[in-house]
Amino acid sequence: MIIYIKHKHILGIILLILAFLILFLSTGKQQIFEDTIVKKDDSLYLPIIMYHEIKTFKLGKDVISPYEFESDLKYLRDNNYHTVTMSQLIDYVDGNGVLPENPIVLSFDDGYLSTYKYAFPLIKQYNMKIVLSLIGKNTDDFTRIPDDNIDYSHVTWNQLNEMINSGYIEVQNHTYNLHSNGYKGRKGCLQCSSESFEEYEQVLTDDINKLQDEIFDYSGKLPNTFTYPYGKSSENTDVIIKKLGFRATLSCDYGINLVNKDPETLFGLKRICRSHGDTMERIIKKAYKTIK
Repeated sequence: MIIYIKHKHILGIILLILAFLILFLSTGKQQIFEDTIVKKDDSLYLPIIMYHEIKTFKLGKDVISPYEFESDLKYLRDNNYHTVTMSQLIDYVDGNGVLPENPIVLSFDDGYLSTYKYAFPLIKQYNMKIVLSLIGKNTDDFTRIPDDNIDYSHVTWNQLNEMINSGYIEVQNHTYNLHSNGYKGRKGCLQCSSESFEEYEQVLTDDINKLQDEIFDYSGKLPNTFTYPYGKSSENTDVIIKKLGFRATLSCDYGINLVNKDPETLFGLKRICRSHGDTMERIIKKAYKTIK
């Protein structure tokens, strides 16, 4: 009888241990893993969403409707995401600031007029921030000859300054005029096959610094992030970009970023393209599944 009781007691302990292990494996393992990544070494997962145009027509891969963009902002608000700028992210990596819970970057490329017409009013309404990577020549052209055609127009310097001064938009560098894909054999800001490093460095330096100077002259802001045209870059591109003083780069590579206190984690940041017909919930959940 005594032996039976002891065995029964031991069996109960074993069953409790097994139950705990099952619970750990099924519900707790991932959470504990994530907590370790986020808190132990100051690393964090950062989604960056890539937008281009917001219009009511010609919807597709790089064009979504105002309704879809507002639905994105509602989802982020309702699920406790907090939009941050590249400067906030850089300060975090440098140890000069903290980031809010569930940070996310909303990046807009090129500087289309639709960013001013549709995105700007909505981010003010929802108290969120975006990062706008500007093509300088297009802004110069539409400042000289304004055109309100939402199908192709870009923002003027006055419109850009209005957005920057609101505190809801951060401007970054997307080259002054290196978006003529294929011009003289160059793809975006990539080095041509016939170019020496010195020649290539001069091309990038002249173009990128021209936009840096213009943005500073018009707004008093100096971009700290470079966005690759068409997402294309090489080892030499990054060498030059770093020499020019940029602290981060945005690519078109797909995925979620793991950012820590190493400044190198800010280069080649991945982004998630926001296309028509999808939802913010689906694209974020799909991207997180790529994390191993």
